[in-house]
Amino acid sequence: MDEIYPGLNMIRGKIIEVTERDVKIEFKGRMGMLRVPLRMLISDRHPSIGDEVELMMSYVTLINDGR
Repeated sequence: MDEIYPGLNMIRGKIIEVTERDVKIEFKGRMGMLRVPLRMLISDRHPSIGDEVELMMSYVTLINDGR
């Protein structure tokens, strides 16, 4: 995967809550939580609590200093 997408990190987690519109994901390694709309989840079936997920993420780049 590193050769195809250099600079991206694979972050793994588990679904801890499912509602009619979104899922809440808790990431491993104290990386926090994220609530994602169902339309942004790539899956062949409806998600369930306990399903494992992964997210490809790059580092955040500061584009201005806010002044």
